[in-house]
Formats: sequence, structure tokens, C-alpha cells
Amino acid sequence: MSLLASNARHVALVQKSLAAGALRAASQPAKAAPKERKAAQSIGGVKKGRKEKWETKKKQEKIHKTKDIPRFTRMAETKLMMPKTFQRPATLPEAFKAGSGHVLELPLFGRETLVPRNVGKAVSYSDAPNNAAKVFGLPRKMFFEYRILSSPCSVVRDVTLQAVETLEKAKASSSLDSRIVLHGRAGCGKSFLLHQAVQYAQAEGWVVFYVPRAASLVNSTTTFAYDLRTQTYLQPHASYRTLDKLFKANSALFAKLPMKKALVTEKLNVPAGTTLADLVQIALKDRSAGNSAVVLDALTSELQAQTQFPVLLAVDDFQALLQDSSYKDHFLRPIKANHLSLPRLILDFASGKRTFAKGAVVTALTNSDTNFNVPLEIQDALDLPRAHPVSRYQRRDGDVQGYVHGLTGFKLPDRMSSDEMAGLFSVWKDDMALTTDKYDELFLSKYVESDGNPRDFVWKGLLSTFST
Repeated sequence: MSLLASNARHVALVQKSLAAGALRAASQPAKAAPKERKAAQSIGGVKKGRKEKWETKKKQEKIHKTKDIPRFTRMAETKLMMPKTFQRPATLPEAFKAGSGHVLELPLFGRETLVPRNVGKAVSYSDAPNNAAKVFGLPRKMFFEYRILSSPCSVVRDVTLQAVETLEKAKASSSLDSRIVLHGRAGCGKSFLLHQAVQYAQAEGWVVFYVPRAASLVNSTTTFAYDLRTQTYLQPHASYRTLDKLFKANSALFAKLPMKKALVTEKLNVPAGTTLADLVQIALKDRSAGNSAVVLDALTSELQAQTQFPVLLAVDDFQALLQDSSYKDHFLRPIKANHLSLPRLILDFASGKRTFAKGAVVTALTNSDTNFNVPLEIQDALDLPRAHPVSRYQRRDGDVQGYVHGLTGFKLPDRMSSDEMAGLFSVWKDDMALTTDKYDELFLSKYVESDGNPRDFVWKGLLSTFST
């Protein structure tokens, strides 16, 4: 048989087999199409049928995380800023009995009350409209405490008297000699001591420049624009708000200080002899905030040269200005904090590149901000204790080392003394903020639990009783 005939026979057999298969398929009933496999339901990695158990677990975790946090801390600041009234108290009406007319009667914070015999006693602050706390604001947790209490107050401590003594020495010399950094254990009272220094300086007739939340200058919450002239990123709206606060807190002093140099730019022509109050008003009338950064720089330059009033620059969260900011450039790279106009202004005074003829620069570190940790450069400069071993070969930023060179550390004690803590306890007791009348037992138990830490004593001790 030839090869051609063999191939033809093979093709015929294949065709016959295919035809028989098609005939059988046509005679049998059609099978239903296979159902698509149903995707398994899952919530956060939990399989179908365990949804209730997963939700219960997450609820328990949430309760565990917040069991030591008072309820009012989860309220918006805008709500807490509403004025207290008899009909609408700010917080915790059942505990603090808002509307009852109860007010703490405490001596006023000032030179007369800052004496050794008053250590451990509480004092209140001035209620004037230009008070630095009202104008510049406060650190977040201090703001919450002052909204709860009937009147803002704090306890006179040994370190308070030391801080006052330091300011008294600084008011007649250059700020180059008084560049201080408050540091210590988290919650030991650095922000309160810095606020006490600001209150004392304002009461004594100083020009005060208070920055209670320096992190807000670098966390990308305000506009910025690159300036070719200074090769920095200007912050016009932040500068505008800073000018407004400086004017409200120091308007009476600014009215007595004439400009020694004229300010001439493309849009401004302010002659010498104009008071600083009028200079600031020129910028505040410009709602576009375009000239605010230039006017702020000119204002600080005039404050540098004048010798009539000492100047206090007080900055909390100072460590946030010594690292990369949350701002991004056009290549989406982090912008260093010292390349922004307001942080650069503060760092120039902190480093001594710019100085006030009379005054001081006092800053405070925050250990509990995980977004802006204390950098190695300032740890080296102040010889701070390290949480973990650090190699000497680990890279340091040369610019930051230049800004922290020459700063003097002021360490706060890790614990409050029993007398100081008793004064703090008496504030909350007298303001009807406790749910028990067993004061001795409560004080001793919370003092031991907190290990003498004032923040833990208040937040995890006294105020935690309102978290249920």
C-alpha cells in the first residue's frame, strides 16, 4: 500500500470517529454549566462564619487601648474652645459641676508668689486679653487640662524658681548667653515650665514670642512657596498668623519702639521712625499675606537692635525643627525644616546667628512625639541619655550640628517631690474633680503608680476615673 493511500485511510477513520462522538453528544441531555466558585467572605483575614467573633475581638482591643484615656480627650478642640456657660458646660458636667459657680481661688502668678515658701502651692494666671496663653495657644494636653479646670493654674516648683532666676540674669545681657533647652523624662513638666517662663516674662514687661507647637510649622499644614532671593521656602499664611499673635500680645510695647531702619521692597516703603505697631499693621491689612514673611523678618531685626525691652523667644516641640519636615519639593523629596522660613528664623536665634541685644531663647524637647523624635545631633550636643546604643559612625547632619552648637541643657527632675505633687492633687480636689472622698488613699496610690511623674499622675491617675 502506498504512503498516500495510508494517509487517506487514516484521515477517513478520524472523521468517522468525530462524527460518532458528535452523534452521541447530541442524543444525551445537555449538562448544566459549572457554577462559578463563590469567593470566600473575609473581613480583615477572617473566614466566613467568624465575623461576629472578629468584631468582638476588635471591640475588646479598642476598649483595652483607650481604657486609660479620658473621654474628653477624644473631643474636637473646636468644641472644647467654646466658652463655658451654665446651659452648655465645656466638659464633664456631672463631675465638675459646671454652672455651679465654683471657681478656684488662687493667688496670681507673679514675682510676689514666686518665692521659696510657696513651693508646692498652686497659682493662677492673668485673665487679660493679651495673655500669651490666650494669644499664642498652648500645647495640646495643657490645653485640655486648662479647659477642664475652673481657672488655668500650675504649681510652683523648685525648677520654677530656677527658671525665674535664669530669666532675671538674662534680661540685661545678650540672648547669645542664654540659649536654653529644657529636657527630661516624658511628662516631667517641660511644657508647663516653659509656659511659666513665658507668663513671668510677660508680667515683667518683656516682649514675648511663644511657639507652643513648633511641629505645626513643619507638618505640611500651611502654604509655602520658594523664594529665589533667600533660597528658602516662605510660609506666608503662617507668617501672617505669627505677626497677628505677636501684635496682640505685645501691642503696647510695639507702640513704644520706633524703627531704626527703613523697609523698602517692591511693594512696601516704610520709613524709619515708624513704630513697630504700625509696621505690623501694614502687613495685617494686606489680606493676601504676601508681605507677611518680609515684615516678620524686619520686625525681628528691629527687636534684635532695641535695648528698651528684653525679648523672650520660647519654643515647644523644638526637636521638630531639627530634621526633615513633612513638606515635599517638586521632586517629592522631604524639605529640611531649616529650609522653611519660620523654622529658619527660630533656628537662627537658637544657634546664636541672630541675637537679641537683651533677652533669652528658651526651648523644650518633646519625647512623646513619634512623628518628630529627638535627633542624634541634639542628643550629642546636650549629652542626653540614649534609649538604644548609637554608633559614633552613624551619620549626623552638619547643618543641624551647627544650629545646636552652644545650646545649654536644663534638665528637669524625673519626679515631682511629694510636696509639689500634693499641691497638684489639691488643685483637682478643690475643683471637685475627684469621684471619691478618700483623699489620702487616692493620693498615695496614684503617686506610687505614676512614679512621681506629673503627667501620668493626672492623666493615667486622676482623670482615668472618668474613662468608664
